[in-house]
Amino acid sequence: MFTDPTHITPAGRPGPVLVIGSANVDVAVTTATLPRPGETVFGDSSAISVGGKGANQAVAASESGVGTRLIARTGEDAFGDMIRDGLARRGLATDDVVALPGVATGLAAIYVEHSGQNCIVVVPGANGRLLPADIDHAAGLIESAAVLVLQCEIPLQSLYRAIEVASAKGTPVLLNPAPCQGLDLARVAAQLSYLVPNETEAAQLLGRPVESLDDGRTAALQLRRLGVGCAIVTLGALGCVAAWGAEVRHFPAPEVKTIDTTGAGDAFVGCFAAGIAQGRLPAEAIRRAIVYAALSTTRRGAQVSYPDRAEFEAALVASAAGGG
Repeated sequence: MFTDPTHITPAGRPGPVLVIGSANVDVAVTTATLPRPGETVFGDSSAISVGGKGANQAVAASESGVGTRLIARTGEDAFGDMIRDGLARRGLATDDVVALPGVATGLAAIYVEHSGQNCIVVVPGANGRLLPADIDHAAGLIESAAVLVLQCEIPLQSLYRAIEVASAKGTPVLLNPAPCQGLDLARVAAQLSYLVPNETEAAQLLGRPVESLDDGRTAALQLRRLGVGCAIVTLGALGCVAAWGAEVRHFPAPEVKTIDTTGAGDAFVGCFAAGIAQGRLPAEAIRRAIVYAALSTTRRGAQVSYPDRAEFEAALVASAAGGG
């Protein structure tokens, strides 16, 4: 049975976007083809930049025009300093991005094909030290947020605790189930205002392939029936499919010259959360998020590829003029 969709409506709850999640340093390598098991290939270039799904989504929300706070953990090392410096340059406060002694900052190794496709290996490091007690300490911030954004790059017990606290405080929760290994969706579905998996994550959650637009529609409906307020399945170049209330809608993506899809899903999530915090209805928030995510794929990297507010607004105007 579908749950009452009114709990996804943001009207009357002003406040910042609060992101609780991971902060990593990304080591990215570009290559003509991704290596097969046991194969060595030569890369064309490499780069070190700041990332992590939590930090990425916080940057995207902030650059989409909304006050944003990030709760995360790093090590007391140069990579942790790099993360805080990068966030500060994007206008985010780093008071709650705490450096912990005796543990390394999280690291992501990213391999990107010339086609723009990628594969990623994440070493959690300090992200694994974001504990349920830290969530309880942040209860006031959760209560004052317009929306709480979560991913699965922190311990699952901390994730579950954050959802419990937000539910008790009446704060809408947006969960990006990435990576979704071990996530007990049935445990939390009814407490989620928004669930935003990509096609791979939706397939893992449902135990069935999601390889087409029709598959995406079916997946969004199935996730919605689990009790989620609004289920959005992102489908890369096909855009996304969203189910809320009695609606199931496809939102096409604008055509862009894709260079690197790294971080595009995080760009979508962060911008969508910003739209909800601004009081926008889901359809409008989704349309804006698709433009923001598409724009991020036209350059390399994750956070470094995200447009600033002026560039985003210009892209929205261009998209509207083109009928997008």
